[in-house]
Amino acid sequence: MNSRDGNPLSSSHPEAIVPHIGTEVGGDKFFPRKALEDEFDSVMTRSNGAKLFGLRRIGKSSEASACCERLRKAGFTVVKEDAEGMSSEVMLLQSILGKLPSEGLKARVTKLILDDNAIAKSARDAFSKAMSGKADELLAYFGPIMSAVENAIDQNDRVVLVIDEFPWLCRSILQSDVDKGVARVDVLLAALRRWRNKGVPMLLMGSIGMVALGRQYGLDLNHLNDLGPLNVPPFESDEAKALVDALAVGGEIASWTEAHTTALLEETVAFYPAMLQKGFEQTTLGGRAASIERFSDLFAEKVRPDFDDTFYQQFDKRLKLYRNLPEPLPKLLNGALQAVIKADSPVARDALYDALDPSGEMSEADLGDALNILREDGFLAVRAERDGSQQWRVASGLMLAWWKQRRGSRR
Repeated sequence: MNSRDGNPLSSSHPEAIVPHIGTEVGGDKFFPRKALEDEFDSVMTRSNGAKLFGLRRIGKSSEASACCERLRKAGFTVVKEDAEGMSSEVMLLQSILGKLPSEGLKARVTKLILDDNAIAKSARDAFSKAMSGKADELLAYFGPIMSAVENAIDQNDRVVLVIDEFPWLCRSILQSDVDKGVARVDVLLAALRRWRNKGVPMLLMGSIGMVALGRQYGLDLNHLNDLGPLNVPPFESDEAKALVDALAVGGEIASWTEAHTTALLEETVAFYPAMLQKGFEQTTLGGRAASIERFSDLFAEKVRPDFDDTFYQQFDKRLKLYRNLPEPLPKLLNGALQAVIKADSPVARDALYDALDPSGEMSEADLGDALNILREDGFLAVRAERDGSQQWRVASGLMLAWWKQRRGSRR
């Protein structure tokens, strides 16, 4: 098949992917990425787990769900939670325990709690009723209950915990309890770390990062140091081509050619699955491929305008939230971001330090937190060399497109 000849895709093309635009996808709607699969599987089976923070709609949940399915097939008990909408750590605990199999870990936890006279009878009664008691009744005994779970953990149970929107829950606790919120979140972070150390690997995920939240409220983020960072980057060009071609097969678009794939990739800002799917949708309305000559207009009028609500406003909101961080972070964040963008090439951390504070009085810890915040929030990416040096760069074409749209004409 030759794209220059405009021939339709042959049946020898990679497996079909059913076109679908939504949130989390799986099955015949999911495009596997072997390198990411290996990375996810390795960190979830060979360590305490990982943290995965970044923008919405870039494929985090789909990759995590695919990993969960692989872990289940390998014999793990996977407990997957969505913490968005939860108002307290007790709600999270209740949901986790409610999803555990009745035998094994859950049975041991139940016995330890019901036999613990240090826990009030009302809390024990609530627990015995399938954790259906009011959260307020259990909150005062959250620590002892978490400790009971820790004491009951046996590595042979092979339990894995995945918590999506974990920072959202932490922020909810902090905002609802001004006096005790920080202490409550620190207790939660410490307890979860002890669970991991006893043999329950975890994947903590979210569309906002923990570093900025920790600096804003003064959280002890040392409790997350045992979790390595995971990332869901844009597709490489060969992956993006394979996905689009597979969409054409799955969508039964007989008139689609390799020339159409090339044109779609040229118009796409960043090779995230949702962006590729959106472009494919708008260029195949009615079940037929649009003429390649129309691609430029279709993207300009139908595809890219949706990026504002879907992607660009996420960057806007993050910059706005940075204003609430303690000094000197707001200035450092803005300065580091502008320095990397204007350089138009990777920038060494040492060079950033010199550019942001020629006097040399800036704290390395402050600069480190600023850069990690920008990394967690999808602005920047880093390459760390063997000699300890770091090179910081723009995280994706998506971020650069946002900057040009929002700030390019004013900076």
